Amino acid sequence: MKNLGKQVQILALCAVTALFVTACGEQESKTEETTTTTTEETTIDTASETTMDTAMAGGGMMAHMHQNMEEMQGMKANMTGDPDYDFALMMTHHHQGAIRMADEEMANGTDAKMKEMAQKTKTSNQADIQKLQAFTSKHTPAKGDTTTTMRMMHPMSRMMQQMHQQDMSGMNIDQNFAAIMIHHHQMGNEMSKEFLKIGKTQEMKQLAQKTIDQQTKEIKELEAWQQQNNK
Repeated sequence: MKNLGKQVQILALCAVTALFVTACGEQESKTEETTTTTTEETTIDTASETTMDTAMAGGGMMAHMHQNMEEMQGMKANMTGDPDYDFALMMTHHHQGAIRMADEEMANGTDAKMKEMAQKTKTSNQADIQKLQAFTSKHTPAKGDTTTTMRMMHPMSRMMQQMHQQDMSGMNIDQNFAAIMIHHHQMGNEMSKEFLKIGKTQEMKQLAQKTIDQQTKEIKELEAWQQQNNK
C-alpha cells in the first residue's frame, strides 16, 4: 500500500510538472508573439517618423506641408467647440500653408503654368484669410463640444498617408508643387464638407462652399497639367 501511495504521488507530481512545462511553453509563445507585434509596430512607427524627418530635412514642398499640419495640430488647444469659429481658425492655417508652397513655386519653379497657378492660389487664399480673420475678430464663439469640431481635422491624417504613399522621387519642383497642392486642396475640401454638416452662420457656410468650388476647379487644372508633364 505504501508503494502504491508513493507511485500515485509520483504520477501526480509528473502530471503537475507536465502541465507546468506546457503552460510555460504557451506563455513563451505568447510572449514571442507580443514581442514580434510590438517590434513590427515600432518598425512601422519608426519608418513613419523617418519619412517625416526626411521630408522636413529635404525642405521644399513636403516640408511646407508638414509644417502646415503641425501648425493645425498645434491649434487644438484653441478650439472652442463653436463650429464656425473653429472652422475659420483651421482654414486660416490651411490657407497659410498653401501660400508658403505657392511662394516656393514662384521663387524656384520653371514652368510658366505652375507659376501662374501658384500666383492665383496665393491671391485667392490671401483674400479668404482676410475674410476668415475678420469673422473671428467679430464673432464671439459659443462654447460647445470640441469633439464635434475636431472631426473637421480627421481628413488630415488620411490625406497625409495618401501623400506619403505616392512616389514623388525624381519629380522636379513644378511636378512636386502640382502633386502636393492637389493633396492640400483635397484636404481643404474634406474639411469644408465636414464643416457644412455642422456650420451655423451663413457667412462661413458660403465661404466653405466657395472653397470647395474653387479648389475643385484648381485640382482639375493641376491634374490636367500633370497628365502632360509628369514622368
